Amino acid sequence: MIESEIVRVDVSKAGYAASIARRKRLLTAISIPFFILYTLVTLFPFYVLFIRTFISSKDAADLHLWPPPAAEFSLEADIGNLSVFYNLDIKEFKQDFGIPLTEYIPARQTLRQIGEKYDIPEAKLEAYFSRFGRFNGWIILVEEGKIWSAMGRSAFITLASIVGVILLSICLGYGLAGLKRKDQMVVYNLFLLQMVIPPMLVILPQFMIQQWLLNLIPGATESGPVRYAAQLILLVLINIKGGAMSTMLFTSAIGAIPRDIEESAMIDGASRLQYFRRILLPLMKVPIASMIVISLPWNWNQFLQPYVYLDLANSTLLPLIQNYSGQYTTNYQVVYTAIFISVLPLVILYVLFRRWFIQGVMAGAVKG
Repeated sequence: MIESEIVRVDVSKAGYAASIARRKRLLTAISIPFFILYTLVTLFPFYVLFIRTFISSKDAADLHLWPPPAAEFSLEADIGNLSVFYNLDIKEFKQDFGIPLTEYIPARQTLRQIGEKYDIPEAKLEAYFSRFGRFNGWIILVEEGKIWSAMGRSAFITLASIVGVILLSICLGYGLAGLKRKDQMVVYNLFLLQMVIPPMLVILPQFMIQQWLLNLIPGATESGPVRYAAQLILLVLINIKGGAMSTMLFTSAIGAIPRDIEESAMIDGASRLQYFRRILLPLMKVPIASMIVISLPWNWNQFLQPYVYLDLANSTLLPLIQNYSGQYTTNYQVVYTAIFISVLPLVILYVLFRRWFIQGVMAGAVKG
């Protein structure tokens, strides 16, 4: 009797385990295709953007899932159209073929007519323009070299702004933690007031303050390294000024830390700086990770502030990309290539450090 009951229990357990195993296999069979499809849909815009870096401006309105065959080069092409599609510098073109700079070349004049007029072999013209076409965007950006310096300035502004706003927000949150006094509430509410102030309203006052500060720095009123460095530092200072989001994030996080921890550290002889560096900062992994995830794309993709506060020769990525868009003509191949190059560092960073971001954000999700 007892043995039959034991057998019946074992059979029921085996059936339950088999049912669980079937459910897991079914869930796996459904989830794997779903995540593969989700990954493909997520990466599709980046793939299309990459393909567009190999498509000429005249075909920019068409959707291509693969680089189209390179169009055959024709000597009947107008020099004006080539200057648009290839971002051709007419002055450099004249120098390369020995044409006097004082000579005027009409925009509607073809390459064949130019070759006949200035005795330039057709093979030399074809060889000169063969490097353009599919790789035009990459060639222009690499040869000009402006995008690499702009990327370096964007990286400096992004890194300095994120580090600065995190350190200052932790200090502010430490001073406002608990919100037990009226003066703390007044300061906290002043920071929250920024949420209802449109950024465009403060652009002009900030620009006037920036120009006033530049006038105080010797050598910053004329184009040069001093002016460029001062502009970058002032833009970082604008970015790290207190904001509503960072204030709320770190004030609530520090306010949730038991006061007994700080009192115990003080009793053991720790100074406030030691408590800040050895205890408070390690406990801020969650808000720091959250702040980095939010601030990184915002600082990297800034357009309005660098466009207003920085000179064109001292520009960051997005204002530089906008400079390739003219009022009447736009070299879309260069624009798409520059956008792809500007997006690539963020994608690489999130792929390399995704585990750190996830661990930081999820560190406080589960207690115990």
